[in-house]
Amino acid sequence: MIALARAGEPDRYVAATLAPAAHRAALIAIAAFAADLRRIPSAVKEPMMGEIRLQWWRDAIEGFKGGAAASGHPVADALRDAVRRSDLPTEALSAMTEARAFDLYPDTMPDRAAFEGYITKTEAVPFMLALSVLGMGSSQAALLGEMAGAAYGRARLLAELPYRLQRRRHPLPLDLLAAHGVDADALLAGVVTPPIRAALGEIVSDVRSAYEPLRSRWRELPRDQRTALLPIATITSYLAGFESGGRDPLREPFELSPLVRLWRIARAHWIGP
Repeated sequence: MIALARAGEPDRYVAATLAPAAHRAALIAIAAFAADLRRIPSAVKEPMMGEIRLQWWRDAIEGFKGGAAASGHPVADALRDAVRRSDLPTEALSAMTEARAFDLYPDTMPDRAAFEGYITKTEAVPFMLALSVLGMGSSQAALLGEMAGAAYGRARLLAELPYRLQRRRHPLPLDLLAAHGVDADALLAGVVTPPIRAALGEIVSDVRSAYEPLRSRWRELPRDQRTALLPIATITSYLAGFESGGRDPLREPFELSPLVRLWRIARAHWIGP
């Protein structure tokens, strides 16, 4: 489970290791669950195989509510324990699972509303769950989780956009692209035109708009609860890498180095993002 969390959700994993010892296992379980869902679309050749894996998780999550016995699956069992100890909403876990079905198919993201829903379910929910584990009330956890997901999810999507385009996926909303005169298939061609750069620049602006108020809210939190939001400390590095000169944002994914990740998160842990 630790290896899966560290490889698939390294920002969340590093943040979890800085949390109070009593809560680390639950936070790592959330990170490992998110990592397992994230890797499914790229690990299967046919959508049906991905659907089978997602259905396995649907059934496992349903079992959390009924007091099912341990399954022998380390991530599922650790996540079940986290749900029971912290009274986490299984509906949120189900929403994460359902959202990943979109990544199995070459469907277009229809509009900004659908895009917001996708970002919330895939990126905001893990923040919300982590905040809940660390004792925050559900309404505030949902609000801060959504703020964190909006900034962090967009930044990470930009960094990994080439991977998605290589799989012929359309993760950006059609109405945003259309507003800049960009056809969705133009992204798949991999040629960065001024309209494409403008569309991507709007997403960068959205990240920055969401990030600044989030930093202010972060400083108001008790120290333990800040741990849940530590992954946002990597946002500026993702943006810097995305905007670096000479890099093709449609063909060259940006990978954050482990040392930069560790430094950013550890620094934020002590003095803030």
